[in-house]
Amino acid sequence: MSERLRRPIHFGALLGLSTGLYATTLVGSAVLQQRADDDLSAARSPAAALADELQSANVRLATAIDDLSERELGVSRGYAIVRSQVNDAEAALGELATLVGDVRGAAAALPQRIALPAIPSAGSVRVSKAPAHATTGGSGTK
Repeated sequence: MSERLRRPIHFGALLGLSTGLYATTLVGSAVLQQRADDDLSAARSPAAALADELQSANVRLATAIDDLSERELGVSRGYAIVRSQVNDAEAALGELATLVGDVRGAAAALPQRIALPAIPSAGSVRVSKAPAHATTGGSGTK
C-alpha cells in the first residue's frame, strides 16, 4: 500500500517539476522576446522619428500648397479685372482713333487759307453816352 501511495506523489512531483520547468521556459522566452522587441524598437526609433518628421513636412507642404492655391485664385481674379479694364481701354482708344480720323478728314477738307474781307479803316464809329437812369417801379409809390 505504501507503494500505491508513493506513485501519485512521484507523479505529482514530476508533474509539478515539469510545469515549473515549462513556466520557467515561458518566462525566459518572454524575457528574450521583450529584449528583442526593445532592441527592435531602439533600432527603429530613428526611422520612426524620421517618419514623423516627414509627416510633419508633408503637412507643412500641403498647407503651403493650399495657401499658394488661394493666392493663385486671387491673382487670377485680379488678372481678370485688369484684362477687362484693358479691353475697355482698348475699346475707348479705338473710338478715339475713329474720332481723330474723322477730325483729320474734316481738317483735310478745309482750305489751307481763308480770304477774309478787308476792314475799312477810314471811318470811326462813335458811341454816344446816354444817361444811366432807370426806375424799377418796385418802390410802391404811384
